Amino acid sequence: MNIHVGDEIELTEQVVPENTAKEWGSGSLPVYATPAMILLIEKAAVKLLDGKLEEGQTSVGTNLNIAHVSATPVNGTIKCHCSLSEIDRKRLVFHIEVTDNKGPVGIGTHERFIVADEPFMEKAAKKLED
Repeated sequence: MNIHVGDEIELTEQVVPENTAKEWGSGSLPVYATPAMILLIEKAAVKLLDGKLEEGQTSVGTNLNIAHVSATPVNGTIKCHCSLSEIDRKRLVFHIEVTDNKGPVGIGTHERFIVADEPFMEKAAKKLED
């Protein structure tokens, strides 16, 4: 494993009609949707870990504690800064700051766990057994 507290990444995306609250059904206005922000946060954490875990390992999201503090209209630019703030065995905690050109949009933490691919999928598949 090649991950360290302080590792960081920044992802950017444009607010377009397809990622607004109105389109996602999470609200009625054409502003950046909270579910879109959550997806960007998870993508950032996954990308930060890309190529850094052992063979046969991945990470799964287990907790999000994010405040969506400001609306961003269509044509705005969203930046998600994700930094690894804690490593506790297989538990990883990321500090998240989401901004637009006027300041904070979202802030909080995201937690992921490192798991072994095959056993994880085997356990999930058992949910479909009678």
